[in-house]
Amino acid sequence: MKVLILDDDKRICNLIKSLLENYFGKTFETIDVVSNSKDAINAIQRTTYQLFLFDIHLGKDTSFDVFNTIEKNKEKIIFITGHEKYALNAIKVEALDYILKPIQTQEFKTSIEKAINKIKQESKDNSVHEFSKKQENSLMLKAIENIKLIKLNEIVYLEASGAYTDVYLNDNIKITVTKHLKDFENKLEGTGFFRVHNSFIINTLKMKSISKKDGLTVEMNSQKTIVISSRRKDEFMNFIKQHLEI
Repeated sequence: MKVLILDDDKRICNLIKSLLENYFGKTFETIDVVSNSKDAINAIQRTTYQLFLFDIHLGKDTSFDVFNTIEKNKEKIIFITGHEKYALNAIKVEALDYILKPIQTQEFKTSIEKAINKIKQESKDNSVHEFSKKQENSLMLKAIENIKLIKLNEIVYLEASGAYTDVYLNDNIKITVTKHLKDFENKLEGTGFFRVHNSFIINTLKMKSISKKDGLTVEMNSQKTIVISSRRKDEFMNFIKQHLEI
């Protein structure tokens, strides 16, 4: 994640940055610091940030001046200020949180944890939505006797069968296609499908359950149980955590 700190007090900027690095170092890959609205707007135009930590009172200006630049991301702003009178304004712009100075470490940690959880969940929700949207697209399957157009969301899993691939649809309908599984792996990238084994690609939106008993297996909506290969296990779980896990 990338975070932008806006505060005209260098000491506060250093404190916030230090707290982020000490408690959330693995989460934030980029921590940028600016001291005025103009620099903040320039930074936002250059970089896509997932979180904004803004002081409100900036000399003669306020950070509300930056608001229009990030209006679509207003729920990702945490205001950190010594002026309680601005609290109502923060609520009106639907900020994620509001922290009063002097900064209390535990309150800060709690607020950042809440923000991280919200951002991660939003990212997963977006992934599922994007996968579902992409799975409305059709795939041309060259079967042995004919050619079929099948929507991706009809496919439960694909299984290698020598030089062919068996494509299993809803209701366990099978179509044998004259292509290698590797060809499908490339075509289905970024659509919610994952190659869990040399012999299987699954539609992760069609999973019913994941079991860690005796290795790692997934049960599909079709009741088919598929083993996740040991060398793909970590990559698979990272994929699930990043895109699907609630």
